[in-house]
Amino acid sequence: MSRIVIVGAGGMTFPLTLAADLLTQPVLRAATLVLYDPDVLRAGRTAQAIRDVARAHGRTLELEVTADRRAALRGATHMVLTYQIGGLDAFRSDLEIPRRYGVDCVAGDTLNPGGIMRFVRSSASFEVLAQDVMELCPDALVINYTNPMAMNTLYLTQLGVRVVGLCHSIPGTAELIARLLDVTPEALVYRAAGINHQAWFVRLEANGTDQQDALRRALRERFLPGCGGTTPWTEGGATYAGGQERVRAELMETFGYFTSESSHHASEYVPYFRRSPESVKAYLPRRWDYLRTAQASAGQESALTAASVERLSRDLRPSGEWAMPLIAALVGGDPAHIYVNVRNDGWISNLPGEACVEVPATADASGISPARIGRLPGACAGLNLTGIALQTAVVDAVTHRDPTGLQAAFALDPLTASQLDLSDIRVMAKELFQAQRPWLPAWLGGPEVQA
Repeated sequence: MSRIVIVGAGGMTFPLTLAADLLTQPVLRAATLVLYDPDVLRAGRTAQAIRDVARAHGRTLELEVTADRRAALRGATHMVLTYQIGGLDAFRSDLEIPRRYGVDCVAGDTLNPGGIMRFVRSSASFEVLAQDVMELCPDALVINYTNPMAMNTLYLTQLGVRVVGLCHSIPGTAELIARLLDVTPEALVYRAAGINHQAWFVRLEANGTDQQDALRRALRERFLPGCGGTTPWTEGGATYAGGQERVRAELMETFGYFTSESSHHASEYVPYFRRSPESVKAYLPRRWDYLRTAQASAGQESALTAASVERLSRDLRPSGEWAMPLIAALVGGDPAHIYVNVRNDGWISNLPGEACVEVPATADASGISPARIGRLPGACAGLNLTGIALQTAVVDAVTHRDPTGLQAAFALDPLTASQLDLSDIRVMAKELFQAQRPWLPAWLGGPEVQA
């Protein structure tokens, strides 16, 4: 029988989404869902929301709520990681301190100074979690949803647990591509591969026809200066999801293929688009800010949860997140065709073996089978390598408790290197370490025990 543990169940909205997805999977009806969070009161509120949705559909769900991590993990078959160390206070300094030095990020959760700090804050908790997993449920599959996806998943793999990372950026981008091509999402046949938040759509077909040139034309007409008129996409499109895609249009024009994640995110991973406030304004006229979005959501959490409960109570359908379809496939349900973040055991031949890559996979009762992609186009792989260099350097520094190596990793960030010289990078890194000391591991001056 499946015992599914959500680690970080105090954040109500996403755990509620996962639980609702569980209710849509017939093969998981006998599963036990465990909500673990150090704040048991928050986890309890999540549990009540889940019970309300289940009751509305005449369903019962075996549900446990606990602040005891070891009790939660004992006998687990699957667990989903949905937590961050430091919360909004740490996130604020991830963005605000680098901005004072001219490194302007709006998400900072993948590469950049913020991505480095976010991983380092979580690293000690991963070590404790991995020790418990190896003792209490060594065969459990850990499903990581937390960012920075590549660093977190790579480190958990290194710690010995069975882990895959899941992210919705590829299917979300596929929906955008379908709109740009004026085809239904179901008609679009695609394959993407690379690294998380920078995977390349190397195959694009619709109605049996290659669509790469059609997508390139659509991007030129809508987003590239001098190539087309002003359109509703640039005037009235959503600030985050597709309304401002000049960055990804420029990347496709140069590298030949469209990449996953929004232009806001994509602009942070390369040195081309955020060199000055004027440059940012030119490429992304309407600013989207992840911290402000997160702060607004936190301030409306109860209302947002109530709205989710009301919606799910009326209309229970799969959310599109892959965690529960993946678990269902592994225990005998319908096969799942998904994208996973995993260590590169030959899946992409021209990226390093120590990298974490994002590739298509099939999951069924026999396990998870990532696809062997072969070679990525050389320039696309080259851009991925700039992110991989940072990711592997940071993981190596944490593994070996190497403060100097960790500080040096900041200099490998393409955006940071485009703004600062090495002495300023060192000063910025030290300020971040000092500001975030309460959440750092002991070897960086943080508290001795962090669970």
